[in-house]
Amino acid sequence: MMRPYQEGFLLLLIILAVGVLVWLFAPFWQALFLGMILATATYSGYEAIRQRWISNSNGAALLMTAVVLFVIVLPLGYLLIKVSLQAGALYGQAQSWLVQLTPAGALAQVGQWLPVDESIQQMLLSQLQQKAGMMLEWVQQVVVGTLKVLLGSTTSFLSFIALAMFALFFFYRDGADIARHLVILSPLENSLDRLLIQRFNALSTVLTLSVLGVALLQGLSFALISWVLGLPGVFIGVAVAVASFIPVVGAALIWVPLSVYMLAQGQWVAAGLLAFWGAVVAGFLIDNLVRPWLIQKLSQRVEGAMDQPATNHTLLTVLSTLAGLIHFGVLGLFFGPVLAAMAITIFEVYERRYGVNLDRS
Repeated sequence: MMRPYQEGFLLLLIILAVGVLVWLFAPFWQALFLGMILATATYSGYEAIRQRWISNSNGAALLMTAVVLFVIVLPLGYLLIKVSLQAGALYGQAQSWLVQLTPAGALAQVGQWLPVDESIQQMLLSQLQQKAGMMLEWVQQVVVGTLKVLLGSTTSFLSFIALAMFALFFFYRDGADIARHLVILSPLENSLDRLLIQRFNALSTVLTLSVLGVALLQGLSFALISWVLGLPGVFIGVAVAVASFIPVVGAALIWVPLSVYMLAQGQWVAAGLLAFWGAVVAGFLIDNLVRPWLIQKLSQRVEGAMDQPATNHTLLTVLSTLAGLIHFGVLGLFFGPVLAAMAITIFEVYERRYGVNLDRS
């Protein structure tokens, strides 16, 4: 039996220990969290390697880490860098084009489809040209800022990737032992601890793989239609893939301005085809039909993922993704939805534990 105040003192020590660890590892938590998400989403691949090819846990973890690094992390990082750099060059070209364009020339291009009086067109286009430099300068600053958030510097970017992959290796190798220790140390019932761990694994897997799958489909579809229209397919495809991480509205952030620009250039057929492709193929087929189907299929294959409101609630997913972008930059595309889904899971566990005491009248 504990002496008086011993239990409270021990609890205080535990709180201090957790606080010290959080403060100590604060510079690394984003890399660690990314490694944990990647590990939980691809842990089945690690287990398959151990069962079929390499029984040694170190060798299997090293091979799976290398696969994730060269198949997912490095290609995605390269494409994001490429898109940011090309976007900066594209906005620079647009700035030069707007500076050289006279209001009369602009009227000749858009006067046929702009449904206002010619004098109003003249005034609007003059104002647009006067503010164009300021607008494009702001857009360029946003692009450069995004690139800095993504990279920081070459050294910090490589250090971040190295740390995330280092953590990923140990999450593969020691993940099961870490989960067992968490269950033992937690004051909750073991069934609730296992439920939390199971749901985090399921949410990370379903959210990460479904987002990557939809992004790949939308990127490939827009790369295809862009090549058909004579546009830079790789650039547009990757831009749409990155934007499609935001459900419902993501791809539209790319294809709507692009359609308007092509319409202003007098390319009516190309603009209409691109708008049709974005609204029907990307918006209706892929986002509204393929995404729920993919989430459902992944949920059926992952234990503990069924009936997850966080994976099916569109409003929650959109808001958490946008909030993640605001707080964490590009990594927020993954962090936001996962953190929101974890919060919903904690509420579910609370309801399961104390449901009989809740007033449901």
